[in-house]
Amino acid sequence: MKPSTAQTAENLYKIVYNLEGVRNPIFNQAGLDRAADTLAAQMASAGLSVRDQVFYLEGCPTPFRNIEGSLGLTVDQPAVVLMAHYDTVDVSPGANDNAAGCAVLVEVGRALAQMDNPPPVYIVAVTLEESKSNPLIYGLERQSALERGVIASNGQFTSWANARLKQSVEKRAMAIYERGQSQGEGYRTAMEELDSELTPELRRHIIDIIPLYEGITVETSIGQRSRIGSHRWLQAAIAEEKHIAYNITVDEPGIYSDAPFSQGLLGAFGFDVFTHRYGLDEANRVGNFVFIATNHNSGGIGQVFSGHCRSPEINLLYGWVDVPLTFTQIAHSLPQGLGSDHAAFWQADIPAMFLFDSSTARDPWVHTPADTIDKINFDRLACFTHAVTATIADLGLVKTHYTGMEEA
Repeated sequence: MKPSTAQTAENLYKIVYNLEGVRNPIFNQAGLDRAADTLAAQMASAGLSVRDQVFYLEGCPTPFRNIEGSLGLTVDQPAVVLMAHYDTVDVSPGANDNAAGCAVLVEVGRALAQMDNPPPVYIVAVTLEESKSNPLIYGLERQSALERGVIASNGQFTSWANARLKQSVEKRAMAIYERGQSQGEGYRTAMEELDSELTPELRRHIIDIIPLYEGITVETSIGQRSRIGSHRWLQAAIAEEKHIAYNITVDEPGIYSDAPFSQGLLGAFGFDVFTHRYGLDEANRVGNFVFIATNHNSGGIGQVFSGHCRSPEINLLYGWVDVPLTFTQIAHSLPQGLGSDHAAFWQADIPAMFLFDSSTARDPWVHTPADTIDKINFDRLACFTHAVTATIADLGLVKTHYTGMEEA
């Protein structure tokens, strides 16, 4: 029997409640480790077989952990990979980004485990997704900022000039990075363009960090600057010859509003970015829908998921962007589309669907201390969880999307 929306919402709330708090390898490694322990215990309690995948970053003694739960006959059979990251940025308690996504993992696992014949699935909570999560890059960047006097020990900029100009440098560097050059080249160009305005301490700081970002492009950043845990899990899965049907990645899934003009622009686009939509109030730009993203070989996953969203018992509004492009084409023309853990799967040409609430286009609290549990709509998140569960339970979808099998 499918759990009620009310019960699912209550379960989701409790999981987020227990995970909320800074979970960052530079600012709170203990919090990151506690979250991994909590998720492992919750997955086991939900009925999953659980293991740690421990990995290291070369030159860093700290062990990092992906938490993998599994169900069904995953050996020699194509399995779904449901994934969410559990780390946060430096200052955020990360309720929506991404304790809510991890709560969805556990509750989907709980529902599937109650089936008589659960589908083969890996449910994986990964670490080091955030852009400033690699201590060998951002840790050294922060150390330089402290030593050069750009920031104080509390993380605040030491002057308005440093704050304003560092933001300008970052904006210019990232624009160059998104055009396909390395982030290091972006910093170098930005420093040259703003040379006459930079404070001496900020100039020395930028010179320090350029080598940290040399060679980091949109494509090479996956597994190096960010999205590290997902990249490590997938590389190990490929080496172990795990059979992967497709991936669903969940990130920032919990912010919904029925208020007019609660939905901002989606990059440079409005609602016309969507190739498929259901129930959207475009005239009033209402932010009460789930955002679906698929690429050239994953549209079938979106079809099944969106079908469940339209079912009367779920009725979850959605806007779906089905991008008919390969990973390389997306990296060159739409790099913002690679911002979460689905990117590693698209890079490996494995079908993957990305689900979120559109992040900063709707959520003003993301990556801030205000990303707290009271902002999340758990009733909508419960409907979202039921739609994900129903999608994974569709064994025909597994057969259709497993590379090497006949189309269903």
